[in-house]
Amino acid sequence: MPPAFPLSPRLLALPLWGAFAAYRALWQFGAPLLEVRVGPRHPLPPPHQLRALVDAPGVRGLWLKVDRLVLDGGQATLLETVEALQAIRGAGRLVVAEFEFVANAELVLAAACDRAWLRPTAQVFCVGLGTTMRFYGDLLARFGAGFDVEAVGEFKSFGETFSRGFASSANREAMSDLLAGLSEEWIDTLAALRPALGVDGVRAAIADAPLTAADAVARGFFAGVAYPDEVAAEVQTLVGSEPRTVGFAGWYKAWLRADRLERWLQGLGLVAVVWLKGAVLDGEGSPGGASIAATPVVTALDALREDKRVRAVVLRVSSPGGSAPASDLIWRAVSRLVQEKPVVASYGDVSASGGVYLSAGATEIVCHPASITGSIGVIAGKPILRPALERQGVHSEDLLYGPQADLFGETAFSDNSRRRLRLGLEETYRGFVERVATGRKRTYAEVEPLARGRVWAGRRAHTLGLVDHLGGLQVALQRAGALAGLAAVRTRDVVPVPRGGLLQKLARRFMLVAVPELSLLQLPDAARLLATSPGEALALFPWEIDVR
Repeated sequence: MPPAFPLSPRLLALPLWGAFAAYRALWQFGAPLLEVRVGPRHPLPPPHQLRALVDAPGVRGLWLKVDRLVLDGGQATLLETVEALQAIRGAGRLVVAEFEFVANAELVLAAACDRAWLRPTAQVFCVGLGTTMRFYGDLLARFGAGFDVEAVGEFKSFGETFSRGFASSANREAMSDLLAGLSEEWIDTLAALRPALGVDGVRAAIADAPLTAADAVARGFFAGVAYPDEVAAEVQTLVGSEPRTVGFAGWYKAWLRADRLERWLQGLGLVAVVWLKGAVLDGEGSPGGASIAATPVVTALDALREDKRVRAVVLRVSSPGGSAPASDLIWRAVSRLVQEKPVVASYGDVSASGGVYLSAGATEIVCHPASITGSIGVIAGKPILRPALERQGVHSEDLLYGPQADLFGETAFSDNSRRRLRLGLEETYRGFVERVATGRKRTYAEVEPLARGRVWAGRRAHTLGLVDHLGGLQVALQRAGALAGLAAVRTRDVVPVPRGGLLQKLARRFMLVAVPELSLLQLPDAARLLATSPGEALALFPWEIDVR
């Protein structure tokens, strides 16, 4: 006989919710400080995890113990972390930190805390931002090898890494402007966190670097110098009693389970966060590798389009780009998804070239001021190996039965092959710019001068109208919720991964451990894609820029 009243899933889940709530309360008993140890093997938790403390009752605050700061990202991730720490402090939580080593990134992190201490013998390497552009063209030529690369866009400098000995004037101009913008963002952030110093005080510290520990304290960067036992005594004074510490990782897992269930019981709208990180590749990708493989990403986006529980989608994109055809497939899936629900793209540290392409169809784009974006252009090329092989006594003889049969051969492109290849690249470039222009609701003529392979810091990209809003993942979630008409947002993480059995992943890991030399032979994404995809149109940004 049916029950006299309907039993909803939420009602049936109440006992489970009570168990999770009790579990969370047990972790939080005594208002603990959450301890985070940061070092080479222990990266700092990402900003979206740290933000859990803003709404977490019964937690006193955060205690960071930093050997050397390890971030899963670059400058944009660092500044999003700073914003998360400020939000935690704004919620009335205490944030303290102690440092054994301090460079650019650690200095900004320390400035975001209520109190920060460093070891008496430490030096502060606040040397400012910079990068090294390395060129392998002359080295490869010594061995009779090289890369033959064609690019569309005078600032599309990808091929220079392997085909030149020095940077072109256009490459140097673009990179100088980019680094100037990122450096200004770093200095302004530090000056805002230490208003007594201001921009001039920060620049003076950079000019005098490295600073001694005592000098850094005198300038106001740190509360003092202290050994670990002295820091513990200082923290006890701040909290008024000996603090109870709980590991952040264990606490976060318990909190996350309870929070998700609580939000589900409240029936809040669901926003899916699709994490896209790495080079954009065709097909299934490589199991266990960090990449954006077209097939699993398209499959995931198509599933989200049909999922009625998902009210909006955020694409968290951290990619230097990759295969243009793969980027186009993902763009198509995003465009179809937008027809059913809002899609907000959130740019991480780098979302350039193919990263811009695949997200061009999003409803809105949110970009952190310190993100690197742009690089709207395409290249194609192939390795030139025959002269190197002949030097070693390996001779080749071609048997060709077509005018373009040597297109992907071991020698440089012929004049006719180069002309035909460039026609295809120019067509791909026009399609790339058109997709960006359509997404930005602008004309091709307005967007094309901003393309041509030029890279931009996030703030400059916003000024140029290439993105809609400045901010990190939190701003993107807010925009997604607003576009979907949600009063509050409940998130669900989606990580598209390639298919591959456990044995494949274990075999790959075993080979890298058993034969560590293999890791030294792994080429950068740029060289690997050129070597494995000769002639294919690639949309790639070649450089890695770290806040250090």
